[in-house]
Amino acid sequence: MEILGENVRTFTMTTNTSVLCDVLVDPRFSCKTSRKVRGERNCARRTNRSRANSHASASSSSAKSDDVTKEMLKRELFDVFGIASSSSSSNDERNDDERNQRQRKKRLAKGLDKTKLQSVVARLEQTMVDENTIERTELLCGRWKLLCTYKEDVDVVEFFDVKSWQRYLFEKGPSPVQSLVLGNTSTVENVYQVLEDPKEAPNAKWQNVAKFTFEFNGERKDVELIIEANIEGVRDEQSFFYRFSNGYFDVNRGELKLPYPVPFDFIESVRPGQTKGWFQTTYLDEELRVSVGQKGSKFILMRERSD
Repeated sequence: MEILGENVRTFTMTTNTSVLCDVLVDPRFSCKTSRKVRGERNCARRTNRSRANSHASASSSSAKSDDVTKEMLKRELFDVFGIASSSSSSNDERNDDERNQRQRKKRLAKGLDKTKLQSVVARLEQTMVDENTIERTELLCGRWKLLCTYKEDVDVVEFFDVKSWQRYLFEKGPSPVQSLVLGNTSTVENVYQVLEDPKEAPNAKWQNVAKFTFEFNGERKDVELIIEANIEGVRDEQSFFYRFSNGYFDVNRGELKLPYPVPFDFIESVRPGQTKGWFQTTYLDEELRVSVGQKGSKFILMRERSD
């Protein structure tokens, strides 16, 4: 074999470790160089590739298993409300939405299985305990419909209940109007949250919208109560800081606007901390969001589907 010229001689030797080597002798430099045989290098490469492939296969299998678990839990959760997930629904979204509304009303009339609800939510949250949900803006932002909210040992607050207003004005109970929007009430069914990118703070907003109807002089009026909060910054990988800043009633989509009856700045000056806090998202995907308020209330929301 000729590598450095005719003066180079090559022969094979066996070392003390029984590793086969080629030894090259070059008289011009009075030195020896050695290298392992190609077969051994190729064997090592094949072993490393095999290990890498096995690791990738295991990771892929684990990811698929996690996805299957999440999908099963989601179906359990939607079943609690009597609705279907998008993965199991037909292509006719309008019919699906109408059917979901009927099934949900029947399920709500019978009463939710709170034990099952809380169990499934807790298991869903465990699948994303270390996830950075704030960064996933393509999923986090948009309009979400509130399916329910719950917190143990909390009385229901009603907008038209005198005692609710007494607890709010003379004790330290929650605002009946704010609770109407945040869902701790049986008065309103259609409650939405509209969320902008928290990383765009202080220019981002978080809207809570309650839709309801009433009759005035024999005429039906559609009303939206909209409460806006300024997002004041990112708190951690799953939550942001907010402060309620504005609120109004929108009658018949802009026909008439009435101000929210309680001034936020005044409330904050009298009861510091009442109008601000943080909001955390503990589970998030294309159609489902689970969030937690700073006082421990859970919010289960489904992305609004287009008709």
